[in-house]
Amino acid sequence: MKRFLKYLLVLCLFLFSFTACFAQNNAEKENASVDLLPAYYSHRIDSMVNLCIDHKILPGCQILAIHSDSVVFSKNYGFLTYDSVDAVNDATVYDVASMTKPLATTLAVMRLFDDRRLRLTDKVGQYLDYTSGTAVAELTLAELLTHTSGLSAFVPFYREISGKDFWDTTVLHTVADDRFSLKVADNIFLRNDYPDTLRYKIAIYHIGQKKYVYSDLGFFLLKEVVESIIQRPMEEYLTDEFYRPMGLRRTGFHPLEFVKDGNIAPTENDKYFRKQVLKGYVHDQTAALFGGNGGNAGLFSTAHEVSALLSMLMHGGVYNGRTYLSEKTVRQFVSTCPMHGCQRRGLGFDTPSFPAKNPVLPAQAGRRTYGHQGFTGTVFWCDPDADLIYIFLSNRVYPDMEPNRLSQSRLRLLAHEEIYKALGF
Repeated sequence: MKRFLKYLLVLCLFLFSFTACFAQNNAEKENASVDLLPAYYSHRIDSMVNLCIDHKILPGCQILAIHSDSVVFSKNYGFLTYDSVDAVNDATVYDVASMTKPLATTLAVMRLFDDRRLRLTDKVGQYLDYTSGTAVAELTLAELLTHTSGLSAFVPFYREISGKDFWDTTVLHTVADDRFSLKVADNIFLRNDYPDTLRYKIAIYHIGQKKYVYSDLGFFLLKEVVESIIQRPMEEYLTDEFYRPMGLRRTGFHPLEFVKDGNIAPTENDKYFRKQVLKGYVHDQTAALFGGNGGNAGLFSTAHEVSALLSMLMHGGVYNGRTYLSEKTVRQFVSTCPMHGCQRRGLGFDTPSFPAKNPVLPAQAGRRTYGHQGFTGTVFWCDPDADLIYIFLSNRVYPDMEPNRLSQSRLRLLAHEEIYKALGF
């Protein structure tokens, strides 16, 4: 019996040591960096990022670059907040803001276009009955995708129901019930029918001159069109058709439902609308009023998981041997689509260097480069000519969204430039 207990004790100690070692290896792997760039350029990127963190331009970030299908640079910097407790690692989930447009809403449109369930010349009114008889009903899907519809850039609907010194209790409650069940933040619930009020307001909104004006409203309408076709929430469709089949476990909407370890970078200390630091709830106010997904924002992800979506696009719709989109559709959407005098936008993607070199991109970037930026401090660019994918995710809006010191610092662009130089471009 004593010998048995001795062997049992030894076995328990072995298992404990193995488990601890396994956990340590996993933790190291989770935060493992990849740096195949010449040391000079790596040190320059490190110095620039750390200087910005020291000056509280952003708490931390993820930077990832893939060249010719190989990760050449993948590093995490800083912390989730400025208190230096929780370090950023590969599993840290960020609110990617307007990157939602290409990596969610546009993907859904592309799949439906592939399946011939919609056409780019289709009009909004063909799908959304509540726009009947309005100017919005006459807008085409291509105009919405290229931001040339005449819709305004943004409407601050949230200011009608909340502000620094007031709170509309006919619309917002701190306790959920049958009439107030749309959760927009911790202990804040929106009246169930309020999104319908916003739909009506958007439907009758004034349409200006048809020219390029970057608009969130157009992507709200695109999401509504998608859902009218698939007859279920767009986020469920994306999860079933793209995210889960691709093995993405930390990408989606409403991250508090699938990120159980709390490793989510907070965004703003919202003093006007939700009166709290936002963590796991979409930063964009309009997206919040539509249940966390307004078509314009609401997606959360990591740099590594974003890279899977971009690799799929760079390979003509194929990822790990499975076809998600046709090569023809991918090529059409990521290419510049001239419309109403605009030659800057693709269909759901930004293509800033197509007509001429644009300072938002490094001088080395090819004319076919496509991507998107996000208000929370995020960006991705895909350069087919250089076979390069670049991703930068941060929560520069913590704790305040203004001023946008990250944009002023040009850090996203400067790090991108160093990667081009390091690769010999």
